[in-house]
Amino acid sequence: MPGLLSLQQCLMSRLGGERMMDLGKRWKICSVAVMFLLLPQTAFAEEWWKDSFAAEGSSPCDNNDSIVTFTDKAVEMWEVGCTLEKVQKINRLDAVLLDMTCSDGESTDKRRELLLKLDNKVLRYPQNEVLQRCSELKVPPHQDPKG
Repeated sequence: MPGLLSLQQCLMSRLGGERMMDLGKRWKICSVAVMFLLLPQTAFAEEWWKDSFAAEGSSPCDNNDSIVTFTDKAVEMWEVGCTLEKVQKINRLDAVLLDMTCSDGESTDKRRELLLKLDNKVLRYPQNEVLQRCSELKVPPHQDPKG
């Protein structure tokens, strides 16, 4: 196992060629290495898509029918709710593939969507729609309640 080999190498490492690293220093370095080895691979990659989004440049989410909320178990849209059946991280890309069952109250269908991270936005296929985080959608100046 590569993780165990790396840990073994860490424990057996030498500092400065001939001089052995003292046990305390080796323990600190190796414990940090073990922590990173034990973290789930998807802990960092999947978090970016779990949020509320709306169409790029649209009105703020509190009054927006293009809002889409992604969680680890569901995708909620204006009139459609979906239950996630499978979430696949795509290696070497900031992308996830979502397999889900969706219902609008009258009919149920199976869907597959690809979410691709674009800086602070998300590209959603097959809709070919760029979504922006609700927290980043600004109130246009003419609608600002203060002004």
